[in-house]
Amino acid sequence: MARWIMAVCLAGAACCAAGAACCAAGAEVADAAVVRDLPALSVRGVNYYPRETSWGGMWTRTPPEVWERDLALAASLGINTVRTFVSFSPAVEAAGLLEPDGTPAPAYIEKIGVFLDAAWRNGIRVILCFDFDAKRLGDGAHGGWRTALGAVSAAFGADGRVLLWDLMNEPDDDAKWTPAVRSYLAAAEPVLRASGARQLVTVGLTWRVDRLEEVGLPEVIQYHEYCPKGVLFEAGAGRVCQTVDRMRRAGGERPVLIGEFGLCTSRDPVYGAEEPLRVKAAPTTGDEAEQARVYEIVLDAAERSRIAGVLAWCLHDYPIRNPNESHFGLVRLDGSLKPAADVLRNRYRRWAGGAEKGERP
Repeated sequence: MARWIMAVCLAGAACCAAGAACCAAGAEVADAAVVRDLPALSVRGVNYYPRETSWGGMWTRTPPEVWERDLALAASLGINTVRTFVSFSPAVEAAGLLEPDGTPAPAYIEKIGVFLDAAWRNGIRVILCFDFDAKRLGDGAHGGWRTALGAVSAAFGADGRVLLWDLMNEPDDDAKWTPAVRSYLAAAEPVLRASGARQLVTVGLTWRVDRLEEVGLPEVIQYHEYCPKGVLFEAGAGRVCQTVDRMRRAGGERPVLIGEFGLCTSRDPVYGAEEPLRVKAAPTTGDEAEQARVYEIVLDAAERSRIAGVLAWCLHDYPIRNPNESHFGLVRLDGSLKPAADVLRNRYRRWAGGAEKGERP
């Protein structure tokens, strides 16, 4: 199993914490204590959607055996953490997983439990990022998001298989930074706590930590490292360290995570997007060699800065028609590994070895 600085819960307590739905499903509930400490380089992660059912299909169309297979693959790369998204959208409601008032249906809670089971069997903890449709955060829908957070945290708020609660993905983006979003971010953590959540809380920033200061910083500072490849190649790991330092100045003693990083390889001449799409790819995309170089730079910076860890974006390439999003994965559409996967696996194994010995990696 993944090695963490933690005590082990009694099995009975863990079963209660995991929620009745998981027990009813017949899953074996793991003895996983809640983690409240994130030592340097302890989070060795990747962001996750299934390849064939990405985004909205994560919970509505993915068979459990796909999660099991994918999480075993992630574990083979030295990954001990995955970040994924709990969606509250019209599509999820249409699939029968949400009640009209926004409360997750029992089937949704059960699905989350099944995913956590599969992750834990593979030595992986999960960061659950809440993904609300904008209408559910509006003035007339406060009860919707509150009941949603309350139901999920009541089921899993003392479950150590959940490493962190991520309140929102990239809310500091100009298009998202609305009064409703600010109101939600200011109120969400207290709602989680009132419903029994014990895990640490974070928010997945692009980089505008100053905006988050307006509503209150979470317990873990997380930002997404997408500095243009040309700048990274010229400035190296020092450029990433500068951003980490800025996050630390804002967050004080709070742990810092790079919650996303990577490069889309749709321009790769062999494995990239098909030609009609490749010509539409943005200059920020690249090839597989450039992706591996980005990984080396960001992981070097993580080591140098001794942050809590990183999560690559993402495990899979996706069979979609957007060449700016389709090829960020560590795993190609045919299931083979890109060079960046070797970079990640070698580095994560080294970090794990250092952590187990109590040494710097």
